[in-house]
Amino acid sequence: MEQLRETFNDGYLAYGHKETLRSESRKSLGSQFIEKGKLHFREISARDSDYQQAGLMGAKLDMKVKTMYPPSFRFINKSKLKIIIRGIEYDAIKVDPDNNQRYLYFYLQEVGGHSE
Repeated sequence: MEQLRETFNDGYLAYGHKETLRSESRKSLGSQFIEKGKLHFREISARDSDYQQAGLMGAKLDMKVKTMYPPSFRFINKSKLKIIIRGIEYDAIKVDPDNNQRYLYFYLQEVGGHSE
């Protein structure tokens, strides 16, 4: 059976985490996004069960995207990731691999704007 190659041409997402910025006196000055990498993605439609699952987790599903599964992601705590797409910051509510561990599905909740 011939394998089909998927295209991920809806853009790219930057993934990373937030780091607290502090003054010399250790006072919090805010936070900064620390980018760990980028992935090409394809936006996919969420199912009713996806919205229900997000609601059970106390979150709101704003976007669902699909990417390739990079080998480095096997060692990352995916639930703590921050994602930036088109200048908008998202929390990764959930990140699921497919059965063959070729693709990742990111379930995202918007948290605010981000200047590029």
